Amino acid sequence: MKPTESNLEPKMASYRWTALACLYGLILFFAYLSYQALPSPNLTSLFIWLVQILPLLLFAPGLHLNIARANIWLSFIVLLYFVHGVLVAFDTERTILGLIEISLCVGLFSSLVLLVKKQQAPQ
Repeated sequence: MKPTESNLEPKMASYRWTALACLYGLILFFAYLSYQALPSPNLTSLFIWLVQILPLLLFAPGLHLNIARANIWLSFIVLLYFVHGVLVAFDTERTILGLIEISLCVGLFSSLVLLVKKQQAPQ
């Protein structure tokens, strides 16, 4: 039986909600970056945004359904976004944007690790 929101323990549910908030925060952050790169909304900015968020979207259903394997893979994927955030943070004009991306990635990664640890713990 898959754990649903109603039968998750409170700590596990809080990790999951933190992970969801950080995941959708990253998606909105990349929407802002795409809009900032090309201020007029067109097909190109939409395509850039979709390419940036596609790996996140692939594993979002697994996070919603609380599937441990999807959460593990998402934690690996988010490390690539962390590296991107570090590279952006070294640009003096975009340091704040890089730090925001790093914060969202660290929040997502940490909550995913804690969530997977709770999922793998013997009941």
